[in-house]
Amino acid sequence: MKTVADILRWTPYLSDEQIAELKAVAVPARIGQKEAPQSLANISLEDLYQLESISAEKGVFFAIGSVLLGMTDEETLKAPAMEMLGLRNMVVAEQDRIAALFAQLEREPSAAETLAGVENLNFGFFGLADWYARRMHITDHDVAFRTPWARIWQCRKNDLDTQEYQERVRKAERQLSQAGAPTR
Repeated sequence: MKTVADILRWTPYLSDEQIAELKAVAVPARIGQKEAPQSLANISLEDLYQLESISAEKGVFFAIGSVLLGMTDEETLKAPAMEMLGLRNMVVAEQDRIAALFAQLEREPSAAETLAGVENLNFGFFGLADWYARRMHITDHDVAFRTPWARIWQCRKNDLDTQEYQERVRKAERQLSQAGAPTR
């Protein structure tokens, strides 16, 4: 297999062992004349969103070619197989890592929130960008989408940690008040 087109053509016919070998290919330093990213740590929320949406529509190779390397679909199909496999392996691992990081920020809703229909408030990537824009007093959502996803994640984590701390303080104050102890 020399090109991405070959990979796409022959992968359905490979054995499990051969597929496992392909999944072990490491990310290269370069693909052609372009430097290959070694992680997704510095990409914007918009690039992360595009990787997800293009992958769902056309596949991971086309998303990588377009978003990370600025390639057309035709150029992606002609790209070297092993280098693109290595980059694909890194992207898939990074997407799993990033998804796990965001999953850590999910909190169990209270009974009142569930009763009020909190599950209807999942607005995906736009909701995340909208939250960040409001938090940072940004009026242009494009600015939020151009922000590195890791910064948005850290701000979200900080806000959730602060909310949990404030809830613990309110709970401690209620307990102290019920015990007759001064709260300040």
